Amino acid sequence: MTEKRWVAGTIMAKDPEGKYVFLVKKETDMDFFTATEINSAKTGLASIIDKLKTVLPIEASDLKLYELTNAIVNDDRIPLFVFEFLNEEVNYRLLTENNDRSLFWLDSDELTKTLERWEISGVPQFK
Repeated sequence: MTEKRWVAGTIMAKDPEGKYVFLVKKETDMDFFTATEINSAKTGLASIIDKLKTVLPIEASDLKLYELTNAIVNDDRIPLFVFEFLNEEVNYRLLTENNDRSLFWLDSDELTKTLERWEISGVPQFK
């Protein structure tokens, strides 16, 4: 039996004040990055982009891979993709009209608290 493999990701975008914010998911009392199982017919990158497209009205062409690192959650190594959102025209709408109440945008200063709950290799600096 094949063990399930997971991948996680987030999108960073600029808020109206020009400060970076990151897409996170509220689960119980912790914030998490969006995660999904890796589809056996796809790469980890394709799997997380497909998942992100289900939670936000975006196209893959709106995203630029900014960082790839590994997170360790429950002793499992999970690829963590960080995408930069490129489409400035719909940026503000995505930041304010998200219908999924479990998702929200976390500013870069608060992201550090989320990263402390995950074991991250090569923690990127987002400023």
